[in-house]
Amino acid sequence: MYPCEMDHKFKIEGIYDQRTLKLLKSRSVRDFGFNFSPKSFNFIQEHVFLNELIPLLDPLDKIYLNFSRSNDPMIGKVLEDLKKVGIQSSSLFLECDEWVGNPSDFGIHYFLNYYPEIDMQKCVGEFFSGMIFKFSFFEDLHQRGILNNFIANFYTHFKKYLTEDKKIIVKIEWNDNVFPSLFDYLDIDLMSFSINSQIEVCYRNVDLKKLANEMEMIKQNKDLIDNF
Repeated sequence: MYPCEMDHKFKIEGIYDQRTLKLLKSRSVRDFGFNFSPKSFNFIQEHVFLNELIPLLDPLDKIYLNFSRSNDPMIGKVLEDLKKVGIQSSSLFLECDEWVGNPSDFGIHYFLNYYPEIDMQKCVGEFFSGMIFKFSFFEDLHQRGILNNFIANFYTHFKKYLTEDKKIIVKIEWNDNVFPSLFDYLDIDLMSFSINSQIEVCYRNVDLKKLANEMEMIKQNKDLIDNF
């Protein structure tokens, strides 16, 4: 299998080992997510992240740091330690399941998880980088026949926030049946997939062949690719 342009439109998150990261790098994936929530099955210890994974990355790669809450003191430590090893802030993106205070206070780019009551004040400033959606959210709207209306209203309300430099990321499960028309409705920049039991031989042991095959199957969906 050879890398192709669409690999750049994958974001793989929940990475915890070198072998997985090396495979993804060999396929020209550029967007990588790491989970620092101790309750996550994909939790990664900082020393493993810094000593084993960061050396495999290069300046063109994007690093997404996921935390449960934005008041986690580990955020500041991880950012400071990344600075010490020469990682530029322009390569870093912060994602938090729950935001406390102003996300811009960290001084790095961040993404917000969309929900209907989202605080639009958090969508302003130079560090706001875009929105994250779950595919299951769109799938539910689609089944209810209201997807078109939602997206029209979404762009109406967020038009001034979602400028050309902002991205829309959609989190998708490996076994989701993604309907190609979604890409007609929404300007999606990245499809995000998480390392999980669907592509693991056992707990925290990725089946690299299955991971590669899953990515290839997505790329071979011609209707999806043509619209993405």
